[in-house]
Amino acid sequence: MSLHVMVDMSATILHHGHIRLIQESTRHGVVTIGLTTDEEILASKGYVPELDFSSRKEILESIKGVDKVVPTPWLITDEVLDEFNIDLLVHGDDNSNHVRKERLLVLPRTKNVSSTEMRQRAMRSITQIKNNRLMLTPGPAVVLHENLQGLQPVFGRGDKIFKKIRLETENWIKQLSGQDELVTLQGSATLALEVAAKAFVSGKVLLIETGYYSARLAKLLPRGCDLTRVSYKALNKTCGKFDWVLCAYTETSHAFKVDLEEIRDYADRLDAKLYVDATGSIGLEDRHDLSDVCAFSSCKGLFGLTGAGFIAYKKHLLINSSSSYYLDLETHRQRNVTGPYHAISSLYNIIPIHENLKWRVKLSKEVTLKEFSGYTENNKYQPLLCTYLNGRVERKSENVVLYQPRSNQPGSVVCHLGEIHKSEVNLHKSIKLVSIDEEIHNINSCAVS
Repeated sequence: MSLHVMVDMSATILHHGHIRLIQESTRHGVVTIGLTTDEEILASKGYVPELDFSSRKEILESIKGVDKVVPTPWLITDEVLDEFNIDLLVHGDDNSNHVRKERLLVLPRTKNVSSTEMRQRAMRSITQIKNNRLMLTPGPAVVLHENLQGLQPVFGRGDKIFKKIRLETENWIKQLSGQDELVTLQGSATLALEVAAKAFVSGKVLLIETGYYSARLAKLLPRGCDLTRVSYKALNKTCGKFDWVLCAYTETSHAFKVDLEEIRDYADRLDAKLYVDATGSIGLEDRHDLSDVCAFSSCKGLFGLTGAGFIAYKKHLLINSSSSYYLDLETHRQRNVTGPYHAISSLYNIIPIHENLKWRVKLSKEVTLKEFSGYTENNKYQPLLCTYLNGRVERKSENVVLYQPRSNQPGSVVCHLGEIHKSEVNLHKSIKLVSIDEEIHNINSCAVS
């Protein structure tokens, strides 16, 4: 006489592990599926199942070898087995049901699959679908599924889970910046740069201009600074004594990178401290420790979402007070206002994969330099984040979003964050280049005709 066997499951997301368990159970008797009810799933797991009980029951009843499907609670007991005249409960090796050993058969679970893992795969698929557009922009050019995994309800005070996330993420960012202290604030890198400037910069200031973003630093300075501007090419022509030297490490407006070691040596000769806009360089370029203060955001080389600004600095620096409450560094250092809780959470899962993401940016850079070798120049001064191409980029598809730099120079800037989620990098499939000389020739030809 055949035994009556029960296999208990939720089957919210049915996968091959469930099928194998059912197939193996049919060898031991007539199979009844003990299917967890919607109410029990909500009470025990905290969510409403993807498919309701009747839908899950219909699917399971259609599987060969299943005699019937009955509603059961989350935990199976001997009383539940008695209710349905079951001789033997079959479960995977993660069993937590309260039944006597002689009524329990534990089978090995199928490796590398679970409903939880299937949900993570679904999240990855959703982000891949959302990232269908190729963003050749500075960031965030993609939304990684790790970013979404990190999002959860968090709060800045009394939340132990977020405190752990914040501390680990901030320590990681401090290591990247090579600084002693880190202040986080909700907002853009521009806000962080202005708060940092008003907190630290004063006296005689030398601004090294390399483009739009370096020139913008002059607008963020506190009143009373004695400002001198010098182009990067004329760097060694300026002498004297200064209190601060300011620069943008990566100038994304035309894909230019300064030699930060050279600027550090130069600042030392001027007896000055060094303030660096690290927005386009943090997480990608080296030696941010050479600065005394650097400020940046979460959405470029840190590979997070927008919304977090960071100020990293040497602990011996004197902090100036500000007449503005929100622009005062102490306001954010003391966490007296709402911080970038979710932006920090989006970074937490990036920590273990950051080096791999950085490698993917390097790969995109290498492919770009190779594919458009006739259009590149000054590679020594080009940052990892982006590449200047001596030509006009045209997209081959509406799914391509081109970068519009804040500069009027000819040529184009292509950024390398948009393909970090792809296994293959091939810009020729997405864009084409028209040389500036060819474009000018065509314009002149039309004018003559």
